[in-house]
Amino acid sequence: MKPVTVRLCGYAGLLGALAMFAGDMLFYGQWASGADALSHLWARVQQSEPSHLVLGGLTSILGGLGYTLGVGHVYGRITTDRPWLRLAIVGGFFVIAIIATATHAVWGSFALAIHSGAANAIQIGGYLALYFQIGGIIGVAISILLAIAVLTRQTQWPLWFAVINPGAIYLLLSTAAYLPAPIGAPLVGGAFNIAFLIFYAGSLFLPDRVNAVTRPESETRG
Repeated sequence: MKPVTVRLCGYAGLLGALAMFAGDMLFYGQWASGADALSHLWARVQQSEPSHLVLGGLTSILGGLGYTLGVGHVYGRITTDRPWLRLAIVGGFFVIAIIATATHAVWGSFALAIHSGAANAIQIGGYLALYFQIGGIIGVAISILLAIAVLTRQTQWPLWFAVINPGAIYLLLSTAAYLPAPIGAPLVGGAFNIAFLIFYAGSLFLPDRVNAVTRPESETRG
């Protein structure tokens, strides 16, 4: 892939994460502590405007497209000569993009069911939990493979980029349940999408290993 294409795909992934995070805030966003976000989640959804819940679900269209195109950025950043490793990481990112899109769209229906007091809200919640479990298993595996690829210099990212890993960032954000208002609740509610937001932003705007090597060479020629 051409460098400009890889970069554009990265911007798409960044936009997708932003759109999905906006959807999270429309669903249950609040400026409260992390503990309140967990204990008052359903009450917050019941108090939300139905139009906000519908719009939150619709963000999955733009977010899903961005996440899917963002997979191209990951593909272009991996330089391994092991096809299975590239296929596993890129395929995993693609599956996560699909699961995230589907989950976000279904969450709109789930939120509306809770808001209206529908009897099938619990069933929809159980269905969503299955998506979360599948996504969690795949996410852990892909995060480990990505960290290994970075640490063994099989990507364009520098070694320290191993910590700018969606899985690692998500685990760190899970501690936001202990943070006070007003930052605790947004971090808890949007942890998944914030993790990918940081990942794509870091890949796009922080110095990478390839540029660090080639820049002095180009400057010398100039």
